[in-house]
Amino acid sequence: MLPAGRFVMGSPATEQGRKDDESPPTQIEVRSFAMGQTDVTRRQWAAFVADTHRPDGIGCAYSGLSKGEAGTASWRHLGFAQRDDDPVVCVSWSEAQAYVDWLSRKMGRPYRLPTEAEWEYAARAGSVTAYPWGDEPSHDFANYGADACCTGATGGRDVWVNTSPVKSFAPNAFGLYDMIGNAWQWTQDCYTASLAGRPKDASAVDSAECKFRVARGGTWGDTPALIRSASRNYAPPPNLVVTEYRSAGFGLRIVSSDVAPRSGSAKQ
Repeated sequence: MLPAGRFVMGSPATEQGRKDDESPPTQIEVRSFAMGQTDVTRRQWAAFVADTHRPDGIGCAYSGLSKGEAGTASWRHLGFAQRDDDPVVCVSWSEAQAYVDWLSRKMGRPYRLPTEAEWEYAARAGSVTAYPWGDEPSHDFANYGADACCTGATGGRDVWVNTSPVKSFAPNAFGLYDMIGNAWQWTQDCYTASLAGRPKDASAVDSAECKFRVARGGTWGDTPALIRSASRNYAPPPNLVVTEYRSAGFGLRIVSSDVAPRSGSAKQ
């Protein structure tokens, strides 16, 4: 279980690589909750697919396949090699919801996606710097891309151009692996253009009508700016539907708490 606490969500104006949607810095109170030590892996996802007889979602907006083959991409077929203990990717937000629903039924306790505030609290693990380990990016601590967008890169402990097996890097102070880099992690939240007006209790900004969902953490091909603890990403790109959007950089991590967080509201 992660301890209850408080933290300042967002980034200061002086942080290199920050964007306007990380403002204003907002103090958040967080209740204790449990979070998966790692992203959901290919092995875990395969068990879900086999148990539910679920067809593979086909098509990734981005994958390692050529443009002509992109429509055939799936979590099994990405155009680059993965091991069973790599994070599953090419997973849509709605597929992530199906996974947590299945796991809840199977385990007899509620599981869900983290709220955006819970995710940042867990990633920071008490830190106030741009990254959990300090203010400078380092391939010794995470799997991410080149300094200039957008390709995988190696260096230090990071020997993977694409995804890396979970637990390949040291955990943060909360004992969580790969919160930074490797794969974007879907959250429960709708995207808002700023942090103004968001719930102060770490609950989700959620609505059945929202068109964009937030993902956090950065991926194996992203620049240092995108793997900062405060960095916010959202999907889908224009003219695509969020419930169906998949990318070879998008996966998930699960949380559990005795009471599911209430939905809040925030200014757009």
